[in-house]
Amino acid sequence: MRYSRLAYLAKMCRTLLEAAEYLDCAEKDAPARAELLQNGRVMLGQLQTELTRHREDLRSDRPLEYLTAVERAWETGGKERSEALEKLIECLPEDVHYQVRAVFFTGLGSTWDAMESVWAAMRDDPRFDPVVVLIPILRQHERNGKTEEEVLYEDYLTPMGVPFREYTQYSLEEDCPDLAFTNQPYEGSLRMDYWPEIIAGKTRLVYLPYYLSNVVEGMTRKALCEEPIHRCAWRVICSTEKEYRYYCRCAANGGANGLLAGLPKLDHLAGLRERGVPLPPGWECLEGKKVFLWNSWYIMNHSSLMKFEEIFRWFAEHLDCALIWRPHPMTETVTKLHYPKDYQNYLEYVRRVREAPNMLLDQGISYEAAFYYSHALISDYSSLLPQYLLMDRPALWMKAGAEVWRFTGEEFIDSGWMEQTEELSETLEFLEQIRRGEDRKAELRQTIRARDMAWADGHAGERLCGVLWQELQKEDFGIW
Repeated sequence: MRYSRLAYLAKMCRTLLEAAEYLDCAEKDAPARAELLQNGRVMLGQLQTELTRHREDLRSDRPLEYLTAVERAWETGGKERSEALEKLIECLPEDVHYQVRAVFFTGLGSTWDAMESVWAAMRDDPRFDPVVVLIPILRQHERNGKTEEEVLYEDYLTPMGVPFREYTQYSLEEDCPDLAFTNQPYEGSLRMDYWPEIIAGKTRLVYLPYYLSNVVEGMTRKALCEEPIHRCAWRVICSTEKEYRYYCRCAANGGANGLLAGLPKLDHLAGLRERGVPLPPGWECLEGKKVFLWNSWYIMNHSSLMKFEEIFRWFAEHLDCALIWRPHPMTETVTKLHYPKDYQNYLEYVRRVREAPNMLLDQGISYEAAFYYSHALISDYSSLLPQYLLMDRPALWMKAGAEVWRFTGEEFIDSGWMEQTEELSETLEFLEQIRRGEDRKAELRQTIRARDMAWADGHAGERLCGVLWQELQKEDFGIW
């Protein structure tokens, strides 16, 4: 039986109990008495029909026995009627086998990891019945004075072995899931069918963020607390204690729908250093070298790409080191559409990195290999920075474009674990330090990870399944 169906039956029983309590107190000639008795007979008949239809889902005969006792006592009244109803309500979640139907709406491949471990945990848990739906992502841009729309829709799930439905083959209204998950908070990137407010009007919506926040900047409050999804979602998943407290402080509803369970996105990283990944084809140039991962932001003139020439030259001169350049997935699209004057420079950077003997370009969906095979990270402001803390390796935050972000100084994850600079000379010195084998912040890094990322234990997905199950039980059956 579907969870929502069982919850509806329990709600009918509670309505009958309220009616029974009124009938026990009302005068025999009260105007509403005859109507309540008749309505009760109809509802009891509906309950009988539903339980009989789902006879194979009953773990025992108790629900039918208690229902029969209610039917016998309905006309005569008294405490037997109320007691039988209370027993029926109590036994429903215990004696009826039911599953929670959950739909996962996923768009870009780069954000699938935000929900993958939750889906996998539900797939392997008999209490749940999950389905994945691949949906298109929209991007709008101005060209020659006209607004154009680009549709991004690519099957990245099949190679991962994840069964899914095309969005054209799925109807939220027909499926009537008990839970819906989304990792996309921005309505401008979605067809109206998948706007959070539309989904939340039809089922309980759970928001799984696709990025990890570590510092508070100018847009943090809007991004973490003030999008429509934060108002309408049944639950918003928070990654750290400090972020949860910030959400409770700044969200319009006082954080009532916030849920601290850890970020499922981090599950695959928590054990990566010990688990390892195969060396991707074409990455043989990394072998035997000190490897750096460079993560750049997508607006070139506000990112570390302004220092491309100097960074490229350093690696060209130090062939005992290697560079994995991982530009933000939106870099090419944004540069081509909005900064066409920079586009040829970007293509030239790509060409030069690809042709260099000790450098490679990583544009894959997953960044696991880049994390695993690098010894250190240099990065613009990005959610990859706090994620790299899980690798327990050095990192340098290059604060290019700091005027864009407007950092406030408040942090969810203490940034003291990494080096920070706006100067090219200090960036090059960091590269030299790592080349020499120096790791100046090893002890502090481990302290901060244990304190600020305690929830990143690799089990957020399965933990969230259990917590959401309990939240449903508490809300619909009063089970704590």
